[in-house]
Amino acid sequence: MDGPALPGSPPRVLVVEDNDFTRMTLSGALVNAGVDVVGETGSAAEAIRIARRRAPDAAMLDLDLGAGPSGVDLATELRRMLPSIGLVILSSYEDPRLTGRNVSHLPGDAIYAVKGRTGDAHQLADLLDRAIVAARDGEGHVGPPQPARSNLTDAQIDVMRLVAAGMSNTQIATARFVSESSVERIIGRIAVELQIPGGAGNRRVLIAREYLRMTGAAIPEHGD
Repeated sequence: MDGPALPGSPPRVLVVEDNDFTRMTLSGALVNAGVDVVGETGSAAEAIRIARRRAPDAAMLDLDLGAGPSGVDLATELRRMLPSIGLVILSSYEDPRLTGRNVSHLPGDAIYAVKGRTGDAHQLADLLDRAIVAARDGEGHVGPPQPARSNLTDAQIDVMRLVAAGMSNTQIATARFVSESSVERIIGRIAVELQIPGGAGNRRVLIAREYLRMTGAAIPEHGD
């Protein structure tokens, strides 16, 4: 296993992204920013092998790695293997709960960053530096640095996701083992939190559109 970076040397980073073009672009940009990319892969299993062999100072992980372990699962395993590794989770989702995955076991000092807001490579390098310091000092948090909808509860996030999936109130109630009136109350609270006026057309459509926006998905134009 390689040792940690020497004082004053660039951070040694593992990049994990399942999209080949995005991974190559990200790795190249980090190298240009002075980061030592010691490995890059789209596979969680390969990432573990690289980490075991190269012992990177930090890892930059895509949240969604396709079928199999997620970036959260990988982050958890990397932290188990390398207790001081800095972790940056990249995603198009404004809040990791929007994925519908269990993110409760994401290491507390991991830095979650929204891809569309990360700016240039130097900003990404800065996130890595912050993640390394956070891991060393035991500081940090789960979720976007400035979540757009920080007051949404887990239940509200889940109902938003199900509304966006096209499920009726009856179907949502069945899926969540609650009454339809409970679902209606949650939808009402979501509308208030999202500042959707009471008489503003179809609340469900507007909630679904806001969910899509928060996940970084393309939003159909009116009339499509």
